[in-house]
Amino acid sequence: KLTSKEKQKESFELIASHEEELAEEYLEYLINREGVKIIGETSSSKSKRVPTISFVHEKLKSSEIVRKVDKFNIGIRFGDFYAKKIIEDLDLVEKDGVVRASFVHYNTMEEVRALINALETIL
Repeated sequence: KLTSKEKQKESFELIASHEEELAEEYLEYLINREGVKIIGETSSSKSKRVPTISFVHEKLKSSEIVRKVDKFNIGIRFGDFYAKKIIEDLDLVEKDGVVRASFVHYNTMEEVRALINALETIL
């Protein structure tokens, strides 16, 4: 029988593995999408990143992308996310910052695919 601490560790491992799968699907789409630049780590490995993923598009402002995705009732955001200096240093102010999507344990692969399908109509 597992101890409480062992159950907790196992639960967090299951959560991290699920989030890694969601990130992998989304990152693979973004990596293969022309005109998209991922900001940060491109690996979905749970040892390298959390599934909060930011990108910019070479032609579209981040605010434009988010407004268009909102019509699909999918919650993603744009901006500097309190990292103003980084956005300035990366010359992303004119892009209205980055587009950011965050996936957690209660998200499903179907939701990730719905976001990808919405982005397919926009990008």
